[in-house]
Amino acid sequence: MPLAAYPTPSSQDELQAVQSFRERTLAQASKFFVDELWTTKILRIAHAEPGIWHALISLSSYHDLFMQPVDAAGAQSAMQRHNLGIYALHHHNMAIKAALDIQRTPKHPLSHIISCVVFVTIEIIRGEIIAAIRLLKHGQRVLHEFETQQRHQSQAALGSEDSVIVNLVEAFFTCLTHQAVCVGHLTGVAIY
Repeated sequence: MPLAAYPTPSSQDELQAVQSFRERTLAQASKFFVDELWTTKILRIAHAEPGIWHALISLSSYHDLFMQPVDAAGAQSAMQRHNLGIYALHHHNMAIKAALDIQRTPKHPLSHIISCVVFVTIEIIRGEIIAAIRLLKHGQRVLHEFETQQRHQSQAALGSEDSVIVNLVEAFFTCLTHQAVCVGHLTGVAIY
């Protein structure tokens, strides 16, 4: 299914958040994760899926919070951080609400899997490691179910673009799983 070339953002703030995502978040995330997944594939699907769009705005905003040092003496800085945190949480909640719609009526066959990727990353940036590990395990189950379903539906085979996305998501989940195994020992959350 062809996807829209550009989303219809509801505010200038959203445009700025997505620009920040492209300029700062992607630049740093691509050092740790598969670059192509984030720079082209997820952005392309986000244009069609409001839930993923809001999740990227949330991710960008949480990343901006993560990158801004806490200045105890600066009241204006504290207020800006507070407002950015509220903005990030607002879009996070919108993304969660929309994720339920993605499960029922996805606009792209891989929307649910991509939303898992973004939500795992949000939880990592927020420092919610246990939640990130649980979402990672959920994402792996969703991916496995999707691949099993694809094997049984030979007439609905994935196109080459979607196959690339599946491979990139598998690589992303594998990378995170290796990291989570190390962290899992510290948090008490079992990966396997």
